[in-house]
Amino acid sequence: MASPNYKKDRNFISSLARGLSVLEAFDPANPKMGIAELAKQTGLSKSTVFRLVQTLRSLGYIIYTGDERKFTLGPKVLSLGFAVLSSMELREVAQPYLLELSSRVKETVYLAVLVGWKLIYVERIKTQQIVNINLHVGSRLELYNTAMGRVLAAFQSEGWLSGYIKYLKQLPEAKEYWKHNGQKLLEMLEEVRKNDFAVNNEELTPGLRSIASPIRNREGRVVAAVNIAVSSSLYSLQRLKRELRYPLRNATHAVSLALGFEASPRGNE
Repeated sequence: MASPNYKKDRNFISSLARGLSVLEAFDPANPKMGIAELAKQTGLSKSTVFRLVQTLRSLGYIIYTGDERKFTLGPKVLSLGFAVLSSMELREVAQPYLLELSSRVKETVYLAVLVGWKLIYVERIKTQQIVNINLHVGSRLELYNTAMGRVLAAFQSEGWLSGYIKYLKQLPEAKEYWKHNGQKLLEMLEEVRKNDFAVNNEELTPGLRSIASPIRNREGRVVAAVNIAVSSSLYSLQRLKRELRYPLRNATHAVSLALGFEASPRGNE
């Protein structure tokens, strides 16, 4: 269970901590457990453990074993672990190239991966240039109105895109992108696939433009995106593409090669 010191924090969510303690109870020595065993391991009451297990089971984090009185961790827990490991490896591999890119263009550079229907920032190389938004590692953003989001979405399957457009219909502010069965968004993503980069022209926030390019793994799958964020007062859309596209592409291509991708870059300076 959580340390008593945490309980003094008014932002501490005890129910979440109890749920995590159930997941943490499973280990190589105890891969399968019933309610009574989990209660003993966590120090929680059987009734509390039962409710937590049912919740976690409905979310896919715990599954029944062959014996329905026993439970084990579900594949969703593994997917979280693999996502963390992949992001850590990616960040470590990409960092020197991102540092070089930021130093070269004198602008802030971000690295992001896809998590569900959103992107999450896993690295930021910050400069002294001032832009009208402060994003940090761990920040989550929508995909449809960001350059990196469009890169990450553009290379997904048709089924994924169909599901994503359904998700967007829950966002009134995104109506311009999902109306007419997502025609505008799908046309933008087709352009991204054609050019292998995406731009954001003050759509996320006034005063900010950005350009993004994909990172691919050894199978050729897009696993991340890198962008350069600039002030719109300094960069027109034309200048953004003209001066930053190739340095960005060269950097993302170098990261892709480091991850085992085998292909020639589309262009260079």
